[in-house]
Formats: sequence, structure tokens, C-alpha cells
Amino acid sequence: MSQALELSETSEGHAIIPAEFAELLRAQLGDVINDVIAEIRRTIPEYNRPEDSAYDQILRLSAEMLFNGFLDAAADPAVSSTQRDETCRALGHFEAVEGRSLDHLQAAYRVAFHIAWRRTVIVAEREGVPTSVVSDAVDAMLVYLDEAIAQARIGHQQASGQADLRRRGDRRRLLQLILQQPAVVREAIEEAAKTACWWPLPESATLVAVHPDGHCTRSALDADVLVDLDDGEPCLLVPGPITEARASMLRAALSDASCVLGLTLPLERAAHSLRWARRVLALAEEGIIRDGSLIPCEEHLVTMWLMSDPALMEELARRHLAPLDHMSDGHRRRLIETLAESVTTHATAVEIGERLKVHPQTVRYRLRQLEGYLGDGLEDPDSRFSLEAALRATALRRRRALGRRGTPGG
Repeated sequence: MSQALELSETSEGHAIIPAEFAELLRAQLGDVINDVIAEIRRTIPEYNRPEDSAYDQILRLSAEMLFNGFLDAAADPAVSSTQRDETCRALGHFEAVEGRSLDHLQAAYRVAFHIAWRRTVIVAEREGVPTSVVSDAVDAMLVYLDEAIAQARIGHQQASGQADLRRRGDRRRLLQLILQQPAVVREAIEEAAKTACWWPLPESATLVAVHPDGHCTRSALDADVLVDLDDGEPCLLVPGPITEARASMLRAALSDASCVLGLTLPLERAAHSLRWARRVLALAEEGIIRDGSLIPCEEHLVTMWLMSDPALMEELARRHLAPLDHMSDGHRRRLIETLAESVTTHATAVEIGERLKVHPQTVRYRLRQLEGYLGDGLEDPDSRFSLEAALRATALRRRRALGRRGTPGG
């Protein structure tokens, strides 16, 4: 490196990184930003969100702006810091809205500093940059870091003092009042809604049950969504039905969090929407239904009903299938498997054979055996309905057992 890399001084005495060195560092920004984001996700669980989520976009855009802003300012102190300050204040505001202190954001800044410092040293050693240049560059980083944290603190304080944030507790209490059982009179809810920033009472609402380990980006939610994330069973209330716009909003806020969309019900029945949504969420956790984000409760009503009283369904199945008790386990299992296909699908012997991978004649033989053992129960509509429910419940319990055996430690 030439003497041109020696730092100059502004009239205010602030060191400037030579443009040539700044460009060497700028060429490293892509890798540095990727390393910073990966390390932040690894060390700060609150920021470890799926790619393309709101958190991921905020994290990446902020890192790009702050690193480029540092290099611009370090190379030319006359560059305006307005964009840097606005970004940092926005980050502080975001942390306040998410209900956090600045501890996590400051930890993220420190991660960024250490990675940038190490990469600066590596580049300097490789290019033969004088030690004094490196030292002053690191000093400039520390000053920039302090200024960034100071601006984030301003944004956090401003957000914390805003009326909408102060009313968060009122909104949470309103949601708890709506969900209270037995239900409170509508007049009490109307009065609480006035306190909570004149929240307009909808005729209907959809409750969303969120897994306790799921993350929610509050700032991505519509302003009229009520939130309770402080409970051990977090939930959201979305006024009205889930439109495509509402679904997009929830996907942005919840990312890939395991959650269930409850039924859209009149507001006075919102507690039932949440109760059923939480039941479906539990079924997903048990492996009975497929887990995922924004699981529609309405698609699993029958499953929820069949699993509402497992002991009763088990007794029902035992009574229906008692005539098969004397058989060997293998033969009994094959007959029940064939019976379940016949009763629940009403398929032909050929179709059942294809599903079970046995010859149709074998299916017909089994069905004749079943008719002999179960008698008129297969023809009576009420008995057949009861048998079908018991068989479906048995299949669901088997699915849960298989899911548990597939879980480590299960």
C-alpha cells in the first residue's frame, strides 16, 4: 500500500478512512453481511426467523444500510447521517413495538462490530495496510456504533411514549374480556373497547391460536387485530373473516409459526373459536393432523369431534369389534383394516384391494367373514354410522401413536 493510505484529518479532527481502503472493505460487504446475519440468528433467538420473513427483510436491509453508511461516512465525514439516524431510530421503535428492551438490538450491533473488525484486520494484513490506518478504522467503527445505539435509544423512547403502545395493555385486557367464560354482557365489552382506543366492535371475529414457541411480528399486524402474546397460550383476534388480505397479513406476522385459524363466529362466541383452534393445534402437535402455519380449523372439525373423548370412542370400537376378539392379532388386524376401508370409503372390492395391495378375491373373502361375525350391524344405518366413527377414531389414535414413536424420546 502506498502512502496515500495514511489517514487525513478534517477540520474537526475526525479521521477519514482513505477511499482506496474503504473500497477494499466495501468489496467484502456481501460476505460480511451474510456472516453477521447468520451469527445474529445463531446467538439471538428472538431474531432467528425464517428467510423472507419480515424479520429477515428488516435485518438484511438494516445491515446493508448501516455498513454502507459507515463506509460512506468514514471516507467522507461530510456525508449526511440522516439515513443512518432514521434507520436506527426505526429499529429502536420496532423493538419497542415488539415489547422488548434494546438489549437484543445492542447485542446484534456488537455482533456486527466484531465481525466487521475481524474482516477489516484480515483485509489490512493481506493488502499491507498500515497499522495506524486499521487502528483509526476500528476507532471510527466504535464511534459509529455508539451513535447508532444512541439513535436507536431515541426511537425506542419515542415509541414507548406513544399512546398506541401505552394502550397495548388495554387492548390485551379487552381481548381477555371478550374471551371470558361465562361471557360478559356486551355493554361491558363496549365500554372496554372505548378505553382501548375506541376499538370498533365487529359483528364476528376469527381467533388464531399460536404455538407457544411461535414468533409474532407485532408491527406486521393490522391495527385492529387484538393480541395476547404474553400468555402461555398466545392468540390473536382478527375482526371478521379471514380474507386473502388478512391471510397475507398473518403470514407476514407469523411467518412459519405453527398456528390455527379458528372458525369465524359472532363476537360473543369468540371463546369457542379459540377453544377449538387450540384443540386443533394440540392435534397437530400430537401428529394426528399435519402441522403447519395458518391451519384452517374448519377442515378438521370431524377429527376434533372424534378425538374429543378418546376413552368413549375406544369403548365404542371395543363393543363393535368384540366378536373378533378370539382371533389372532394378525388376522384381527387384517379384518379390521379391510372393514375400515369398506365402511369409511364404500369402495368396491377391487378398489379396496388396490388400496390394501391384496387381491380383490381376498377382500371379498374377508368381507364375508366380517358379515358372519358382525351380523346385521353392518346393515343397520345407526350401527354402521357408529361403527364408522369408531373405526375413524381408531385410525386417528394409531396415527398419534406412530407420531409419538417417531419422536425422539417417545
